[in-house]
Amino acid sequence: MSVFLFLFFVGGAVPIMLEDYTEKNENYAHKYISEMDRISSDIRITLTRLNKLNLKECDDEMIKQLRFAQFESKYIKDIGYSLNSKLICTSGLGKLETPFDELPPDLVTPQGALVWLKVPIKLFDFEKMAHVVRIGNFNAVFNTSEIDKKDISASNLAVYVVQKDKPPYFYGGNKALTIDRYIRKSSIYDMHGMKTIRCSETSNICAAVYVSYSEIIQEEAPMIFGIVMLSAISTIFFMKFLYDQLTKFKGFSNRFRYGLTAERVLCYYQPIVELETEKLIGCEVLCRWIDFDGRVASPDEFLHIVKELHKTKEFTQIIIDKSFEELTPIISRIPEFKISFNIFPSDFQTETIVDMIGGYRKKHPELSINLELTEDELIELAQVSVAIDELRAQGYVISIDDFGTGYSSLSYLREINADYIKIDRSFVREIEHGSIKSNLIPNIVNIANSIGSQVIAEGIEKREQIEYLMSFNVAYGQGYLFGKPCSANDFSNLICGDKLC
Repeated sequence: MSVFLFLFFVGGAVPIMLEDYTEKNENYAHKYISEMDRISSDIRITLTRLNKLNLKECDDEMIKQLRFAQFESKYIKDIGYSLNSKLICTSGLGKLETPFDELPPDLVTPQGALVWLKVPIKLFDFEKMAHVVRIGNFNAVFNTSEIDKKDISASNLAVYVVQKDKPPYFYGGNKALTIDRYIRKSSIYDMHGMKTIRCSETSNICAAVYVSYSEIIQEEAPMIFGIVMLSAISTIFFMKFLYDQLTKFKGFSNRFRYGLTAERVLCYYQPIVELETEKLIGCEVLCRWIDFDGRVASPDEFLHIVKELHKTKEFTQIIIDKSFEELTPIISRIPEFKISFNIFPSDFQTETIVDMIGGYRKKHPELSINLELTEDELIELAQVSVAIDELRAQGYVISIDDFGTGYSSLSYLREINADYIKIDRSFVREIEHGSIKSNLIPNIVNIANSIGSQVIAEGIEKREQIEYLMSFNVAYGQGYLFGKPCSANDFSNLICGDKLC
């Protein structure tokens, strides 16, 4: 696992790292190329301007123009005039007594310029090694020693000059760093490192920059160490998480499968009141399950297992039997008491509901039995809308729970024709903050009114929430302000007459 996570982190970090070094290499090459581009541009502009003057004789006027052009240039050290491969005059020496025979050029650029590299140039009474470029009849002498000293003395850089119809001309640096063709930009990887090639957009200069993987590893040692440590730590946490999840899922699922009995199922009851009078009108039945270690599990942990095991009817029957057994003393004290059960959509058939609860209705004809279904189950329930109509005709009450959290449409709501819509607690909780969510409550009330449903607000914890809800004609509510879900004994102790104590 550590190896896998290491490879995972490295797989994410290496491309970013190599991209970073590619950019560094390009910037390094660009620094040299930019300097050479500025020199090339200066030479091209100067010599092109001189050629346009159409000077033919090496007289005083030409010497003046050569010296003026040299003065205007930042990089040119001397300018010469050549005719028939003979140097006639220069800006530094004037007209030569004996024309100088020029050697064949080292290279010819794709634009036709002749280039001599590192040739001895006589300036007044001394000689100096320099480069010469000719365009037309004029040539410029320039020196790149300062640039070369800073850059191509490094072993990881090679500079080439592109020439016409020939391979690139090696100028300096590490000759082992070759370039095969004239390309603007590329990165090449081998077993030992990465070579980045960059060529100028405006001149004939190309640079190849190389960085070895050993250099990268040495420079990025802290990050690599961090990746190793992160992999190790992640492995520990991942294995613990995996172990916990497998133990929790597999173990809990198996325990629940064999522990789905009435003895392990708990029924909790939460009061529902009329907001204006705070009169108790009924309760919602909620369920819990006692694990073998004594821990009480919430519905979120086991309801999906009930569905997977196809034990929904069996589970609901346990809830109904236990709640009627525990609530009978309370039911007899409060006329028209409403008791709400959450029903699985798969069990929402007339004969199924009647089979599960019909006997209790006969014993308690004054009791109002409310069947609750969450909003996200409406699409599934729309398929059994006939059964819902039959149940309503028999006196059962239908409610839509957690309204506002699902994806129902008004057409589904009309088809279900629910008696109550329960506003989800997340809307009520935001009332004091005046959030967008709480501002949707009036819209929910309007939807309920349009289909003839009454509204019950869940999650009420403060008096201010009651005032806000009543201002929009919300008639009923439940929440911790009135009572938390509790056992039948505790629920009974909350009741004083037909109100909460």
